[in-house]
Amino acid sequence: MELPPATPRLDSLAWAFAFVPGSPPAAGDPRPPGGPGWDWLHYDLVHSGARAAIEAETSFPPFILRLLVGADETPRIVSDGNAVAGVLPSFVRSVGPDGDAIAWWRFAMLPDRLVTCRRRPVRSLTAAWNGVSGGQVPEGPVALMDNAIAEFAREARRRVATLDDELDAAEDTLLDRDPALDLGGLGARLGQSRREVTAIKRALVPLARLLAEDADELPDWAMQASHDTAHSQVLGALDDIGALHDRARSLQDELAARQAEETNRRLYIVSVVTTVVMPAALVAGFFGMNTGGMLWAEHGLGTLYAAGLCVLSMAGTLAVLRWKRLL
Repeated sequence: MELPPATPRLDSLAWAFAFVPGSPPAAGDPRPPGGPGWDWLHYDLVHSGARAAIEAETSFPPFILRLLVGADETPRIVSDGNAVAGVLPSFVRSVGPDGDAIAWWRFAMLPDRLVTCRRRPVRSLTAAWNGVSGGQVPEGPVALMDNAIAEFAREARRRVATLDDELDAAEDTLLDRDPALDLGGLGARLGQSRREVTAIKRALVPLARLLAEDADELPDWAMQASHDTAHSQVLGALDDIGALHDRARSLQDELAARQAEETNRRLYIVSVVTTVVMPAALVAGFFGMNTGGMLWAEHGLGTLYAAGLCVLSMAGTLAVLRWKRLL
């Protein structure tokens, strides 16, 4: 018997849950049409069959479906009729430098259905999946979305706290007045911290604006008290970022002052050495002239006398510098 071809949905669907009141979350099991509860489907947009599977969703209007499969990463939350959709940020779920990068994922929801999709694994949705797999049942799509937004804000605050600890080490180095310390790599560390915190801020600022301004445009079923939790977490993360940004900027100013001080100190040393050696160079130049009647030219100790004159000229220069309090 010839087997039917696999549908795109089964190939591109990362996970699916059905939430029926009074029952634990059913992974991969569809909810009876029109029955109580709600569904959560999550697609991997990298898969070639994801677009066809999402466009086959008949519950959402065409505008929402185009947003789900689009490539625009502008953060937004929009509504079309009874449906709500948007593009939201999250940290990448990976180990290494890319783990602190920010990626964008998409969602569309109705009172009884939630569809999410992403091109890179993200921590916010992974945390939601872990919670559901552990038996935590969200009250509905809005509660799960708010939890995902709040999780991103908490991740941002944890990352900001880590960067703040890194600034502690940089601050200790700056407070140590040992001139032998190498400050060459400190500027790069401060710059990297500022770049990371700026990237996080660029993701949080529009998110906070969306949660504050677009709330009035959402349908009634999407307005829940848990929305305030996500908003407060985002605002708290922005406060932490503002404090860290100011601290990093002040440390960079201190570093610039220390580097200018070190440059001036080295220029001072070069200037002193040049001033002290200059009379000796003048004496050596004088005795180096190929002219007749040169002083001590025929004397057996002429070279020794010339060297002594160089030393005396340098000592005299040092005495004048000390007398003028330039040393």
